[in-house]
Amino acid sequence: MRGLWIVAGVALGLGTVQAQARPLPAGGVTAAEVIEVLQANGYRGQADVDGVGDPMVRSATDGTNFAIYFYGCERERCTSIQFGVAFSMRQSPGLAKINEWNREMRFGRAYLDSEMDPVVEMDVDLELGATTEQLQSVIGTWGALVPAFKEFIDF
Repeated sequence: MRGLWIVAGVALGLGTVQAQARPLPAGGVTAAEVIEVLQANGYRGQADVDGVGDPMVRSATDGTNFAIYFYGCERERCTSIQFGVAFSMRQSPGLAKINEWNREMRFGRAYLDSEMDPVVEMDVDLELGATTEQLQSVIGTWGALVPAFKEFIDF
């Protein structure tokens, strides 16, 4: 499984277009900045808001819709983001399978939701500042993680 992860990450990295590299201010990122980097790398990015009024971005990778949630927001700049996707399945992969993912994989924390469907999330702390290159790297990691997780859970 680790080999698949490495190959997918390298392949994704070679296929991306470099966004104009620049530092982002301390205090986190804005949804507009995340959308800019997503779009520069061939992803769609649609601004939205979550249930408590914080920014949220909708996108997709490998034919799978996902969301980017923003936390610690002050005047549109947010100190952390979380990528997340849930998979509705007829048969749950089970807790042992999800625990195996968490034990073997460094990126992307998985769990079973209240309906026993698998969810994978990835948190990114940006409070002390970031660069567009860092966001591009994070998006690349997520772009490789989603298909690897789908394969792992036989989705």
